[in-house]
Formats: sequence, C-alpha cells, structure tokens
Amino acid sequence: MPARTVPLRAKILYGVADVALNVKNVSLNQFLLFFYADVVRVPPGLVGAALFVGKAWDAVTDPVMGYISDTTRSRWGRRRPYVLLSAVPMGACYYLLFSPPDGAKPALAWYLAAMYVLLFTFFTIFATPYLAWGAELAQDYHERTAVVQIRALFGVVGGVIGATMPVLIANRFPDQRLGFSRMALILGALITLTALVTGLGVRDAGRHPGRGPTLRHFLAGLRQTFANRAFRVIFATFCLVTTAASLGQSVQLIVIKYWLDLYDFFPAIALVFGVCFVGSFPLWMRLSQRVGKRRAFMVGLGLGCVVPFGWLLVPPGHRVAMLAFMVAAGLASGSVTLAMSQAIDVVDLDELHTGEQRAGAYFGVWTLGLKSMNALGILLGGVLLEVVGYVPDVTQDPRTLWWLIMLVGPAQAGVHAVGLLAFRRVRFDVGDVHRIQAELQARRRSP
Repeated sequence: MPARTVPLRAKILYGVADVALNVKNVSLNQFLLFFYADVVRVPPGLVGAALFVGKAWDAVTDPVMGYISDTTRSRWGRRRPYVLLSAVPMGACYYLLFSPPDGAKPALAWYLAAMYVLLFTFFTIFATPYLAWGAELAQDYHERTAVVQIRALFGVVGGVIGATMPVLIANRFPDQRLGFSRMALILGALITLTALVTGLGVRDAGRHPGRGPTLRHFLAGLRQTFANRAFRVIFATFCLVTTAASLGQSVQLIVIKYWLDLYDFFPAIALVFGVCFVGSFPLWMRLSQRVGKRRAFMVGLGLGCVVPFGWLLVPPGHRVAMLAFMVAAGLASGSVTLAMSQAIDVVDLDELHTGEQRAGAYFGVWTLGLKSMNALGILLGGVLLEVVGYVPDVTQDPRTLWWLIMLVGPAQAGVHAVGLLAFRRVRFDVGDVHRIQAELQARRRSP
C-alpha cells in the first residue's frame, strides 16, 4: 500500500508555526545575552547563570509534555489543542522578557530567570506537540524530508526576522531599552499569529492512544526511547552541534560589533545567511535521494569542520568578504534538516517494537536536548565573556577579541569533527525505513 501523500497546503500551513519557534530561538540566542549585558548592564556571568537555570527547568518539562500529548484524547486530536492553548501566552511572555523593570542588577537577574521560565514553559506546551505533529503528517521516506524542509523554510523566515528586526527596530529609538521593548511587542504578536495559523489551519489526524497516562508507562517509555541505538547517536550528534552553535550565537554579535565593526550591517548578514540556508534545501534533498540521508548529513558535518574558519579570514569592516562567508555558512548549515528527518524515521522503528506511536516522547527528548544544549552554550558564553575580559560598550582588548574569534571559529569546527566521528556509527537508512514501514502497514491491516 503506497504511503499517504500530504497536500502541499497542509505542509505549508503546518510549517507556518516554525516562524514562531525561530523568531523566539534566534532573537533570544542572538540578542538576549547582548541586551541584558550590553544594554541593561547586568553582569554577563549573572545573565548566563539566569538563562541556564531557566533552560534547565524548561528542558526537564519536554519529555513530560511529549508524553502528555502522546496520551491525549480529544475531538481536536492529540497535538492541536496544545498549539492553540499556548499561542497567546507565548507572545505575551516574549514581550515581558525584553521589557524588564528598573531595579538592582541581582533583582534584574531574578526577573530574567523568572520570565525565561514562564516563556519557555508555554513554548514547551507548544513546541513538543508541534514537532510530534509533523512526524505524523508524512509516512514516505523522502516526503518526510520535504515536510521538514518546508517547515525549515518558514523557520528561516522566522530566523531572519529574529536576527534583523531587533537591530532595525531598536535603532529607531534613542533609548535602546525602549527600542527592544517595542521590538518585543511586535515580534510577540507575530509569534502568537503564526502559531494560531497552524493550530486553526491543519487537521490533526494522529491516532488515538491505546492507553491512558500513568507514571510507570511514562518511565518505561523514556527507557525505550534511549534504548533505540540509532536515535541515541543521531540525538548525541545533534546535541553536540547545538551546543557549539548556541555558544557561537551568544557571542558572535559581540565579535561583529567590536572586531568586524559591522554591527549596523548585521541585518544584511543575517538575510544572506538565511537565503542561502533555504536555497541549499534542494541540494541537500537531491543528495539525500542519491546517497541516503545518513551519508548526505555526514557531508554536511564535514563542511562544518571547515567553514567556521571563515571567521578568521574576514577582514574587519569588509562587507563583501563577510557576505561571501555567510553564503558558504548558509549552504553548509542546510544539512541540519536531514538530522530531524532521520529522527522522524527512527520513530517507526520504535512503533514496530512497542506497538505504540510515540512521536511526542521522541520529540520531547529531542527538544530537551535542544534546550539543554542551548542553555549550556549560553551559560558558557556568559561565563567566557567575563573570563576573557569583555567590558560592555567599550573598545575591547585585542586579546579578548582573539579569544572570542576562537569561540566562533575553530571551536565550532572542532565540535563538528567530533560529531562527524560519532555519526559514523549510525546504521539506519532508506532500506531499513522501507522494510519497517512495510511491516507496520501489514500489522495495521491485520485484524
């Protein structure tokens, strides 16, 4: 029996909500540490610690939310109610995060931690069911990559907005704090709107769970998830790359401002990266069709071992060289969509072994890893800024800038090299997926 084809309209409406995820992810990764350290003037070590505490709490809620959505029974499906429920609170909390009150620095750090926890609680309610929902849309091996890439395309739109709008809006105000607050009002409304478009526009056709939620069932599901060897390796590689990317993003704006002297040019830098990231999707899709997702992703990891050295080659103030570097970085980064697509494939293997469709459990663990490693990267970024002698809003010592360039360049390449070595252990590709899906279809047809 051929796999059900997903209409293009459904793929597009599903993908729209990734604008919300990436507006939040990119703007927070790029600007939150910068905003609180360089604008609000909270010591960066305190900022990094506050963000780590918030994300540590956030990470542990993801597997719980995945399990809750897996075992939900409602007339609207398993995933859709949570996407709709969280839409308005996400936008409101995003605005409050960039609108801190006046106060002492320790009090502002506590405010940051509290708002961070609240924001990410609502994003957990949204994101884990949303990602699991995508895993249930498509069954075909290559169509799953198409679903992920269309979602990633909208994610790039959100990422470009999250990377460019804070500077463009904040610079229109003489008071940077007021400018970032107005920016957050606009982007918070966009987060709410795009989440509602997906929640109202896509039909949730996920199967009802075979049993209700229990603590024993939840814990057994976690053990089963980590018993899946292919998932463990894909997940570990993804976590490594995410940690490096988060660390780099948390300090790269400071490098761009104080070393490259291209702060006002940052919107163009982010736009070129985003366009090239999206433009690479057909190339990675074609390569994965020819050699399989596993080998194609290894090519992407290999490029990640080389491209970050571009940070050492771009001369300060040289816009053309920076844009050329962003073209290479965007094209190489597009391979990350293949990791998500492979994670969806291994959910079928779990269903074959357990008899349950547990996409929520897998993507609860996936988002746990994403957020935990983001938290670790931001914590390291805040701590290392102080260690290397960063001083807000002044010309930086050359030794400080040298260390920061090492963090966004060679350190990134080294982590990709470790990820490439780890990913070589994956032994799960197109033939395995087709075999498993045939067995699952035969099982579903049997009385």
